[in-house]
Amino acid sequence: MNQSTNNLSANSNQGLDTEPWYKQGWPWALIAIPILTMIGVVTTIIIASNTTDTLVHDDYYKKGLAINSRLERLELAQSMSIIAKIDIDSSSNLISIKLSSDNNNSTQFSEEMSINFFHPTLKTKDQSFKLNRLSKNDYVAEIINLEPAYWHIQIEDNTQTWLLKARWLYPDKTKLIIRANEPTM
Repeated sequence: MNQSTNNLSANSNQGLDTEPWYKQGWPWALIAIPILTMIGVVTTIIIASNTTDTLVHDDYYKKGLAINSRLERLELAQSMSIIAKIDIDSSSNLISIKLSSDNNNSTQFSEEMSINFFHPTLKTKDQSFKLNRLSKNDYVAEIINLEPAYWHIQIEDNTQTWLLKARWLYPDKTKLIIRANEPTM
């Protein structure tokens, strides 16, 4: 019986792995999971602390109250039936706007106008341009560094009495017509 026990223990020792644990792959795979998780957490914390969230406004309450004023300005543009025909010449970086009105063409537009380009996600890329009057209803401005994006645009007079707004995919579309009576996209 003693000999058979020795044979049995000799056979079982042959199947055992005698390599130390640190030379095997599976413990390192188990150790890597929490280490990679901690690296991900630290990276996320660093990114979150160094980046501002431009989509959330600190003065959200005031912004909410300002919506009513903006709606009134949009309604005034609708009552005036303002139409803006916009054309961008990419080679000369000029934007030209022709304003008109369906209301018997007696609408007088301001000497000074502005067009604002709002980037959909990055507030740092927002731009505003003063439009120079060429004739009664024609305005022009030089646009600088307008990157390709799906811009939210607003056209308004200098007294901020009326407002036109739309969305525009630039540079894929170089012409746009905004009608105050049509809902914005």
